[in-house]
Amino acid sequence: MSKILSVNKRYYPTQNMVAKWLTDVIETTTVLVEGEIGDYAAYTGHGEPEWIAKYGDKLSFREAQCQFSGIEKEKYRD
Repeated sequence: MSKILSVNKRYYPTQNMVAKWLTDVIETTTVLVEGEIGDYAAYTGHGEPEWIAKYGDKLSFREAQCQFSGIEKEKYRD
């Protein structure tokens, strides 16, 4: 399994959210994963970081940069 370098969690309201109370939100997790040759990629999903690193939706560099501002395009695996 690849090494997880960083984890970013964000919370979004769902359609079932009641009035102004944030009682029904979903946690969306994005992980930055190191590759075997020193490159990296970011994956997003719902679940534990280890699961997301393996099965999550891979992000483009531009999307990943919104989650992890310090990443370098030259090292990003598109």
